[in-house]
Order: sequence, then structure tokens, then C-alpha cells
Amino acid sequence: MKNTLSLLLLLCSFACQAYNQQSVYDFDIKHWGSAEGLSNNSVRSVSQDAQGYIWLATQYGLNRFDGMQFEHFNKETHRHLASNAITRLFSDSRGYMWVGTKAGLSGFDPVSLTFERYQILSEVTAIVEVSPGEIWVAADSLFRVRDGKVSRVEQIRSQVGQLELVNNQVWVTSTDKLFRIDIEGNTESFPLPAELMQTPIYDLYWTDNGLHIAGEAGFYHLDKSGDVKKCDLPDNNSTAVYKLLKDSRGNSWISAHRKLFHRHNGQKWQHITGDELGSYPWFSDIFEDKDHNIWLASFSDGIYRASVGNIRRIVPATADPVVRSLGVTPDNTLLIAGQSDVGELDVDGSYRSLLSTAQLGASTVHDVYWPDNQQLWLATDQGVLRYQRGQPELQSQFASLNGYTVRVLQPDDADGVWIGGVMGLFHYQNQTLTPFSLNSELESRHITVLQQQRQTLIFGTTRGLYQYESGRLTRLGVGSALYNSYITALQILPDNTVIAATLDDGIFVELPQQTQWLQWHAGNGLPHSPVVSLAFDVHSDKLWISSNKGIFRLDKAQLAALGQGAVQADEILGPYDRQLGTVPGRCCNGAGQAKVVRWQDQYWYPTLKGLVAVPVQLDQQQRSSLRPVIKSVQGLRNYHVDGLQSRLVLDLDDRNLSVQYSALEFIKPAALQFRYRLQGFDQHWHDVGDRREAVYTNLTPGRFVFQVQTRFDNGPWLDEQSAELDIVVPKRFDETFIYRGLWALLALFCLYGLLWLLRRNTVNQQLQLERLVRQRTQELENSNLKLNELNEQLTLLTHKDSLTGLRNRRFMFEQLPKDIEHFQRNRESMQSQGKCVALIHLDLDNFKQVNDQYGNTAGDSCIQQVAGILIRETRGSDYVVRFAGEEFVLVLRDIQTDLVEQFSYRLNELIGKTVFSLPDGHRTRLTCSVGYAIFPLDLLGGQLISWEISLQLAEMALYHVKHAGKNGVATIHFDQQVDAFEFEDSSHVEAQVERLLAAGLARFELKNTQL
Repeated sequence: MKNTLSLLLLLCSFACQAYNQQSVYDFDIKHWGSAEGLSNNSVRSVSQDAQGYIWLATQYGLNRFDGMQFEHFNKETHRHLASNAITRLFSDSRGYMWVGTKAGLSGFDPVSLTFERYQILSEVTAIVEVSPGEIWVAADSLFRVRDGKVSRVEQIRSQVGQLELVNNQVWVTSTDKLFRIDIEGNTESFPLPAELMQTPIYDLYWTDNGLHIAGEAGFYHLDKSGDVKKCDLPDNNSTAVYKLLKDSRGNSWISAHRKLFHRHNGQKWQHITGDELGSYPWFSDIFEDKDHNIWLASFSDGIYRASVGNIRRIVPATADPVVRSLGVTPDNTLLIAGQSDVGELDVDGSYRSLLSTAQLGASTVHDVYWPDNQQLWLATDQGVLRYQRGQPELQSQFASLNGYTVRVLQPDDADGVWIGGVMGLFHYQNQTLTPFSLNSELESRHITVLQQQRQTLIFGTTRGLYQYESGRLTRLGVGSALYNSYITALQILPDNTVIAATLDDGIFVELPQQTQWLQWHAGNGLPHSPVVSLAFDVHSDKLWISSNKGIFRLDKAQLAALGQGAVQADEILGPYDRQLGTVPGRCCNGAGQAKVVRWQDQYWYPTLKGLVAVPVQLDQQQRSSLRPVIKSVQGLRNYHVDGLQSRLVLDLDDRNLSVQYSALEFIKPAALQFRYRLQGFDQHWHDVGDRREAVYTNLTPGRFVFQVQTRFDNGPWLDEQSAELDIVVPKRFDETFIYRGLWALLALFCLYGLLWLLRRNTVNQQLQLERLVRQRTQELENSNLKLNELNEQLTLLTHKDSLTGLRNRRFMFEQLPKDIEHFQRNRESMQSQGKCVALIHLDLDNFKQVNDQYGNTAGDSCIQQVAGILIRETRGSDYVVRFAGEEFVLVLRDIQTDLVEQFSYRLNELIGKTVFSLPDGHRTRLTCSVGYAIFPLDLLGGQLISWEISLQLAEMALYHVKHAGKNGVATIHFDQQVDAFEFEDSSHVEAQVERLLAAGLARFELKNTQL
């Protein structure tokens, strides 16, 4: 499996990938963990058997994987498995699998699923096959297993770590040396550096440049002079290295501590980050299966599968990854309009920014048009903007369209331009902008798409499709769902076939010389919707279609078959595909008309993560290897079915069967559909979707044939994608006619006796029922008393937050009016002492990042630690309320007014200086924003203003801190001229405060904290 891995590991960095270069984003990726059925998320080794199953070694047993389901094998169910903590898997040339564990070595037959135990009792760290029938095992010593017999390799007596077979020579690492042993037993040793003697070695890897060593101390190389020297990783750092691989396509992989490096053949190294994988795992093993899929075994996050897909994703390093529209410039570059910038991609892959965020503003580009080589028009949310090369600012092209969303810029056949958007349709020619004369007849003036062919103009709106020809406007699709549909895309083919895509009703087709519209929807084969773009390739006569969930294409000849039944599309990218850096089911978005463009013989689609490029001449073929497998039959016992078995005879008493089947598919396992039947029992096929089990009960004696077929979602059923198993149900003696007759006679006697007993016991049952009613009545009364007591306890519990133990909003809104009433009764005494009721509103900053990076459990832990800090810092008379999520409200009763500001600043600084420990061992810091207010307010008649106003003022102060950059404390001070009359209307407090702020009668006092 290991080929050649170059040692060019210096001065390599991640670069922007050109359109014609391969990239790390070319890989489709899928992840499985314990949530999907894996026995343990710590996977140490990966292998594949002759049938095609993937085998995974975990810290809790062995797992067999078919792409969808995990089957577990552990010591509790298979006593010859040495230990559940499996460290190595190795499949030899005969298909036999060797299982190394922390407690020794076991052997395993993947066909019969039987284990054998071998006399090696220490942890196995490496396994190699030196010749057919002979393997060497690294443990506390170097062992040889030949014909089932275990012996020591006498040349090395010390504990060994890793093995590598190279040209009939075995490289072996011990605690202090590196050995090379040939078949004759000749041994040569090389000293290891001191740092390698003190740390584990994880992998040996041979290349044309010699032997490479991956270990806890880093990456090393044995040079020609016999010295082991240290090498840098592609990022010029040194860290633990676990696994090295060069796959069959020439791609190189390096697994390091919390890093994964990848390099396409002949290109620079790329660093695959957590953004691409969704986490930052470290990989203990990298394995390539027979279908050239790459399996990445993680120490802590389960198993990943990476495979080269049909399409490529291009993410220019300096561009906005969210792309909204595309265009081809007169200079044959690809214009890319992102969410915050506009640039162009050259044919050599270099990217140039044309418009920055500051120039473009918050506008989304919906369409582009080039009047000449130096001038570019952009259809945006703010109208039509003009860009002139060499000029820094955008200019408005049409003042009358300023502020309106424009979605369409479409040239006509006479050097003019059609312009459409929310304001209707306009035409520009000879320096004059003219409104469409029939705009008033449109039910919706929101133009979404437009196409013109010769003298016929067809355009779509949010309420239907229109045709304009010879001065006459016609609404299309009368009597069909097209009539009022939201039109998302439009295509007029060379033979005048009109194709319109809608938001909710699929695709509509009008063939030449026909007036009836044909509809393509989910019921007759449309793979997924809503459709957002259409493109037609005249050379191959294929219609390319994209949606938010994928890309598919259809032969033009199939359009005529829409009225006759289901139409089969060729899926290029489906909702089950996930590329690095994306989530499944999200593909192509785009805005306006510029949602697809053909450039360099590829179709380019905008996405939320760069661009998707699909070759026009893509050869999409059905996977011929897709075949179902019958795994087992469960009756009174479990019947294992191997890949070569065609007949199964059940035990004498087995009549109820459960047949487990599957298909070995690792790319799109969730897209598989199954159907089965039992010939001799079923009349028709059972279409069961993705279910992988067939259940039959009460089978009669005889011979049956169980058949199962599989296909991809929306694909055809093919005979070659099927599997069969003959099932023989033997006949028992008790199934004869005489035996059954005797049982029937006995049943009649038993029935008569049962009726006699029932009649005799009727009176007794009535008496028992009366006693039972009295007993249940008394129990019900007792239960009602207990229920009342529990309701009283529940009332107390509803005042507490379940996560932190703090008071909740309900308690505050019940208790705070009582506290205010108490303060008002003693107002003169309290104010003479300079006391008040303080309301402090506290919100943790950027708390979502903690949940996103460490998970919700870590976020809950941080909230609990913050609650502890707040409780510790408050008095016994105060109370802390968890207001909402990461928001808290502190109510300080009878506190000195001049201490409120000092207390708020101390809380802000204390939380900012605290290091929060997370359950997984990580540590993090948080900051908070604080807004406070007091009751009564320090203004004329302040005691007349309700506490709700004070709470709103504290919240306004909090949001002022948020808008000012977070991590600070703020309050609102009012001028002495302001009296309570200003807040008479409590429903418009924000507007009143804004008016006072504008008049200079109020001000925010803000203090930011810098840690």
C-alpha cells in the first residue's frame, strides 16, 4: 500500500489553487463516530478484507463497516480476541487478518468470522508479512509466526517498536537502535538520536530517498551515511508525526499532532485544517482501500473517508469565499462577485481583486455586463453601478434606478441592454433608458430572469412567465402551476424549446410546435429542488441544472418523455456528497441571472464556499461495483452467510427469519435504496428505501429464494446489482395431518373446559371487581393528597434555573415588585442614607464561539462557572438571575448608590481575568458587557418611574457596550432638568432616551476594560 513519498518537506505553504490545478477541496469527505454506531471514537488502525468490508481497530473492539452499519466484535462475544484495546490490523496475502492488541496477538478469518489466539502476550505495535505464510510481529520482542507456530527472531532480543519490509529486508526499531535484517538473518544496526530513544516511534516508511521515521519526537530520515537526522514538516515546525502515506494517485499524506498535510502529485503541500474537517483530530492511521478511497483513523474523533469526487471546488486565497454571481470578461478571465468583493481569476489560476468591501459596500451583485473592455456594469441592490478599470470608485449608471434592486442585465440583438429588477423592465439603447411600455400589465414587476432569441423576448417574474413579441405581451402557462410560479431560471434552446425553472413547482418545458407545458417535479424524477440555474451544452445536447443541493444533467431528447412518466437524470453532485470545508446538501446558490457560466470548458457555479467547477465533457458512469451482500440470517440462532455461500438450510424449528443485507458503498451510503422479495412467498418486490433488514414469520416448509437489489437514489433497478440466497425450511413431524388433527381435538376439549371455568368464576370476578373499585377509590384519594404536596414543591422548583441553580426570570418578575414596594415604604430613610435598588444586566461576549469550538457541554460549564463568580461576589440580601442564555441580571437591594458603578466594574474585570476550565481539559477566557441602572432614577420625581423603566435602561446601556466593541460597563446619566414626566409612556422608552440623548439631556457613560 505504501509507495514513494518524497522528502521535499521544506519551505512549503498553502497557496491559491488555479482553475486547472488539483486542490485539497477536490476530495469528498465523510465522517463517522460513535454517534453513527462506531464502538469507540479512538480508532487505531484500518484494513480491508477480500469481500470489500472495511475493518476498524478501536479501543473497544473490532468493527466491520459496510459504509452504513458497524458490526462489533469484542472479547465478551469472541473469547479468542486477546483484548478489546486493538492496536494494529494487517491483512496478509491469503486474506487472513491479524489483530494486534494491548494484550497480545489474535488471528481472524473475515469470511467465517472466527478468531484464533496466538502465544504473544504483550502489546503488539507492528505486523509485516515477510513471505506468504510467515509474518513478523513487534511486541516486547520480535516474533515470527509461521504455519500457526510462534517463535522469537533471535537476532533481536530487546523490545521492538515498528517494522517495515523493504526488498526482502526488514527494518526494526528498538529502544535505542535501528536494525536491518535480511532473509538469511544478517543484521546491521544504526544508533538512534537521544530524543528518539526516549519517546515512542509510530511508523517506518521507505522511499527512494531511504527510510523515514515518524515518532513522538518528530520526523526523521536515515541518510546514506547511516545517520538518523531530523527533518522539518511542511509548515517548518516540529511536532509528533504518526503516519505517512503516498497513495496510488501519487498524492502524499502526513499525519502529525493535530495536523494533516496533503500534497497532490507535483504540487505544493497543503495543510488540511479544522475548517475543512470540522474538527482538529490527530490521525493514527492512513489507509487506501481497493477503490482508492483514503481512510483517516482518528485518535479521538472516529473515522474519516476522503475520495476524489467528480467536481472540484476552487477557493482563491484572497477572495471572499461566499460567491454570488459569475461572468466571463472580454479578456477571457472569470469575473467572481463575492458577498464583499469582486475580482477576476486568470487562466493561470492567479486572482486579482477589482473591488474591495469598502468600494462595493453591502450590495449583492446579481448580474454583470461588459459594454467594452474597460467598463463593467454591476446589477446590485442599489441599482446599476459602473466600474471603470483604473478608477477607485463605483459610479451610478442610471440615476432613476438608484436604490432599486436590479437582477438582470441582458444584451439584446441590437446593441441594447435589457434591465430588470424590482422596478420592472427597462431598455437601454443610444444613451437612453426607456421603461418597458407594458410594465403596467405585469402582475408582478419583480423581474428575475430574461432571455431573448431573435425577435422573441421571454422573461420571468415572481408571479409567472411572460413572452413579448411584435408588440404583444402574453402570459405563459395559463391553466398550469407555471402561471403564478416564482421563476428562478430560464433557457431557450436553439430549436425554440423553452425551459423555465421555478421556486416551488419544479421545471416546465414547452416543446416546439406545442402549446402544452410539460412539468418535471419530484414525482416524475426531478432529483432535488428548487432549481436555481439552467445551462445548455449544444455540443452534447445536455441540459445542466443546479440547485442548493447539487448538480445534475439531462439529455435533451428526454425532455419529450416528461409527459409519459419518470425521467432519469444524471446526478453530478448530490445532497449526500460533502466536500472538504462544506456540509452535505449545500451546493450552488447565486443571485440574479449570473448563477452559472461556462469558462475553459467547465461549468462554474457560485457557492457559499468558493466555486464549483465541473468539466463539460465529464464522463459520469454508473458504478459497476455496486452489489448488495447478504450478511446473515437470524432465526432461533444466527446463521452467518459468507460472500461465496449460495444455499442455507435452517434448523428444524426455525420458521421466523430476519435477513440482514447491505451493500459495500462508502461514497454515498445514505443514497442507497433497496428492494427484496422471497420467491415462493412474496408476489411482488418490497421497496423498503434504505432499510437493511427483511423479516418473515410463520414460513411453511419448502425451498425459497431470497433476492435483494440495490440502486442509488433515483437510479434504475438493474439485475446485475442483485444478490440471491436459497433458503431451505425443513418439515417437522408435527406438521403432518394426523398430528395436527390430534392437536385440534385436544384444543376443542380445552376450549370446553375453559368456558366452564369462565362461567363458574363470573360471580367471583364480580365480587373481586367491587372490592378493587373500593380499594382504587381510596388509593386515588391518597394520590390526590400527594399530588397537591408535589404541586407545592414544583412551585418552589420553577423559581430556579436547572443549569446554574440561580433564580430565573419568573422569580425576578415576582420578587422585584415586592422589593420595590418595600423600598417605597422606607424611601425617605433609604434616600437619606444614599441607598437604592441596583439592576445590573450582564451578557457574556462572543459566547457562541465557545459552543462552536468546544461544544455545548463546554458552554454550559462556562455558564456555571460564571454563575459561581456572581454568587460569590454578591451579598446574602442580593440575588442573581439567569435572564436568558448567557445573560444575567443582578438585583442589589439597599446598596449605596455610589458603590453600584464600582461593583459593576469589578464584576467586568473579574470575569475578564478568570480562566475557565472546560470538561475536555481545555482552558479559555471570556469577557462580558455590563449595563446598570438604579431605582429610583436620579432625576426629578424619579421615584414615580417604575422599576421596569430602570430595567430597560440597564438593557439599553448593555447594548451600548455591545455596539461600542464589547467588554465594558455603561450606564445612562440624565441632566438634572429631566423629570419623571419624560418617561410617562413606558412603551416608548427607547425613543424617549434617543430624544434626550440628541438634546444633550442624557448621555452614556462607558468604560471599556482592557486585559
